[in-house]
Amino acid sequence: MSAPLSAPILKTCNLFRLLAGHEVLGLAPGEIAKGLGVPPSWVSQNLPPLATTGFVEQVAGTNRWRLGVQFVRIATTVATNLNAAKRQLDDISARYSVPL
Repeated sequence: MSAPLSAPILKTCNLFRLLAGHEVLGLAPGEIAKGLGVPPSWVSQNLPPLATTGFVEQVAGTNRWRLGVQFVRIATTVATNLNAAKRQLDDISARYSVPL
């Protein structure tokens, strides 16, 4: 049995889930605080340092936040690899479906 996640890690994971789907306009700090059930101070204290990792970023010219480039690169890599694996499985399936 694995150990439960610490509260800070769990909040960060929930932040990523919350920001997913808001890649263009992002979310305002108040929306993030409400969505996570945290005080606004948590948002103002944690998002700027987290932005240094590239996993979140502030939308230029606004006070809104969205998933950052590094997070999106990971998602793109996973999608690319899954598509390649699907093509391989489709090729294998096509070879096996030819009658003897």
